[in-house]
Amino acid sequence: MRVKNAQLYEVSEKNNSIAVIFVHGLGGHPIKTWRKNELSKSLPELLRDDVALNELDFYSYGYVTGKTTSKYDFTDAAELLSSDIQAQLKNKDIVFVAHSMGGLIVQKYIINLIEKFDMDNLKKLKGAVYLSVPFQGSKWASMFSKVLVNKQIKSMRKANPLLVKLENSWQKYFFRGGDENLPDILKHTIPQIAFHGAQDQVVSNVSASPLYIGAKIYKVDQNHRSICKVDEKSSVFKSIKNFLADVKKTSEPEAMILHVHGYEKQEYPIQPDVELDWTKYFDSSAKPRVLPKLDEWSTKLSPQLKLATETWSQNWVKKGGRVRIYAKLCLPGGLLIGNRFSRTKGAIVEVEHYNQMWSSEKVDNTFKAITKRTPGNNSQSKRAIIVLSVTSNIQPQVEKYLEKVNEDYCLLVNISPPNGADQESIKNNEEAVAYAKGVKAVADDLNRQGIEEVYLFLNCPFSVAVFVGHHLTATCHIQVFDYVVPDYTLSCRL
Repeated sequence: MRVKNAQLYEVSEKNNSIAVIFVHGLGGHPIKTWRKNELSKSLPELLRDDVALNELDFYSYGYVTGKTTSKYDFTDAAELLSSDIQAQLKNKDIVFVAHSMGGLIVQKYIINLIEKFDMDNLKKLKGAVYLSVPFQGSKWASMFSKVLVNKQIKSMRKANPLLVKLENSWQKYFFRGGDENLPDILKHTIPQIAFHGAQDQVVSNVSASPLYIGAKIYKVDQNHRSICKVDEKSSVFKSIKNFLADVKKTSEPEAMILHVHGYEKQEYPIQPDVELDWTKYFDSSAKPRVLPKLDEWSTKLSPQLKLATETWSQNWVKKGGRVRIYAKLCLPGGLLIGNRFSRTKGAIVEVEHYNQMWSSEKVDNTFKAITKRTPGNNSQSKRAIIVLSVTSNIQPQVEKYLEKVNEDYCLLVNISPPNGADQESIKNNEEAVAYAKGVKAVADDLNRQGIEEVYLFLNCPFSVAVFVGHHLTATCHIQVFDYVVPDYTLSCRL
């Protein structure tokens, strides 16, 4: 694949809040620069596949470059990089991993943000990794710039005016905290590490690790090309992995960690601040499976959850109100947890979703849930039925159950994602929050019509159940039902 235009290439995109962007150097390539051979994984792919970093997104930046021709120097490439970040990653925090001239592109990108007073994007910079970057130029570039007409090579000559200006700007804004006369708004610290190859004959040790950069320096037994073509056993990979893990940890807002054990006692990657053991009320191996009885929800489980919310109110509301939930239990349990840590209380809910962490903080306003209304068996009834058909359409079996138990209701509302019920019908947390808002709107509308009680049936991912509960407050009484083959059973009340 030949790069014809500068652009970001997606390595992994899980809708995480931090994006790691790899920037290659002169004559490099967004994929080939970072891997040993055609059969090996690239450095971005190795980091992407590491479970310790599964809450990061990865991209590789490609631009037009080469020894014999170039359309622009590193200052132009920095402007192009800025445009692509704004177009594709506007709301993400950024970490750079740059090789050779790519590090100069990154430096210029950062300096441009300061000189444009773009503090919003500057504050999103969470770290930078430099691999054999010629901060003070390269003898190799000085030699070849005499025989090759190439903007990029000329820009890396020692004492080139562009490099001198970049160094002066970096010393002004970043060296030892920046100039003391600078206004506080222009002061920003960026965690950085820099690598120099002991076998590197292109970029000298002095040029790759000058004091003014302010980075922690690693010397590794690599040359200029091999330093970015490594495997999981290399010190380069391990050091970058540890750096990214630290960035991820320090970037995470402080949240109360809640573990709720339902079907079995689980081990989770983060130790809990509050831990609830509900395993004695559940047994998924039994046929039919054992679930909490109606009175156990109200007299045993809800009081324990109330204590958890009180702990959150006392210790975390003033720190931003986040609660991070790790739980393995039934869908009504997810509804109840989300309901107790409600949006109206100011809670921001984070819940594990297939090794990702989904947050209630953002919403996709273009995602509109579809509602299908079916008349009930008693138009005078004050009861309505809400059916959440996310993973599959459960309306037929719900109607069959209601007929069997002879419950009266005036209306049944089936709520599904816009493309219908399916395993992949909700693709990210913003869509999940939008769906939950749609359910809340339906419940509020029923309440305004005089409905006094709602029976709620659901088939959805656990995370979606949490978000629905998080929104379902200040409405009529809601009785939740859970599925136990071949019928439904009463569960918690919201």
